[in-house]
Amino acid sequence: MFKKGSKYTRVDVGWICLPDTGRPAGGDWDTGYVRVEDKLIIFMNIGVPGKTGHDFDNYYDNQTQKIAWYGKPKSHSNQPTFKKLLGGELTPYFFARWDTKDPAFTYLGIGKIVNYKDGVHCKDGKGNDSETIELQLSIQDSGDIIQEIITPIDQTPTTITKTISSKASAYAKEKELEKFMIKNWEEISLSENYDLVPNKSTGKPGQNWAGSGPLDILAVKKDKSELLVIELKKGQASDEVVGQITRYMGWIKKNVATDNQEVKGLIIALEEDRNIRLSLDIVNNVKFLRYKKFELVE
Repeated sequence: MFKKGSKYTRVDVGWICLPDTGRPAGGDWDTGYVRVEDKLIIFMNIGVPGKTGHDFDNYYDNQTQKIAWYGKPKSHSNQPTFKKLLGGELTPYFFARWDTKDPAFTYLGIGKIVNYKDGVHCKDGKGNDSETIELQLSIQDSGDIIQEIITPIDQTPTTITKTISSKASAYAKEKELEKFMIKNWEEISLSENYDLVPNKSTGKPGQNWAGSGPLDILAVKKDKSELLVIELKKGQASDEVVGQITRYMGWIKKNVATDNQEVKGLIIALEEDRNIRLSLDIVNNVKFLRYKKFELVE
């Protein structure tokens, strides 16, 4: 449903959760969390107060790799939402941001509640003393995502090229593969025929919106006759990615491509399984390539 490490606005999340109508204006969608069927969509500000004036001590502990998240003022474990959340009837999807000027939140993943505590001091939107519930939770791989956000890429001690495993030549994360390709686009064979298409929001290539989520890379043929949707997989790609990339291609065809532009797809992964090759024998406008330190091979 959501891609870890990718950014979504509340409106984006609304269209994914409620594809027929999108999110309603106002209400819980403009607060810290909103319930959609059996999902609890959580929008966290970390280290900064929210636009409504609420300031919670949400934080990430690098040593324990746990996240502390706080409910709204006067929230407690006996309320229906938290009863269902703690009882496993609601699945919590966590989105976080560190800058309230940015309307987009980074998707961290589904949280696993480790423990909770009622009666924790907080301030309400008017600055008055109040109490709320504190939850300690873990989210798989969230530490890597958070460190990547709070430490600018240009300042990281290890460069992207060092993320290739000497044993398997696999990238640790799809995000690293994406950044490597974008940074080194002119050195990759695809650049001979294609240019990168920048994201409209950031002005930089990568994570272009495609209706049901952000696609990894969008490129345009140098003669403008074709748009190329590129989906990256760090390890083995299964046939599930064929459905994913064709959804993105359909949205791009309808909303981005001009009348005369073709839309094609390219899946890039370390290796493939048998099923994806069978699927691609039928889907003629999607190709598969393997990467190898980083070379593209058939």
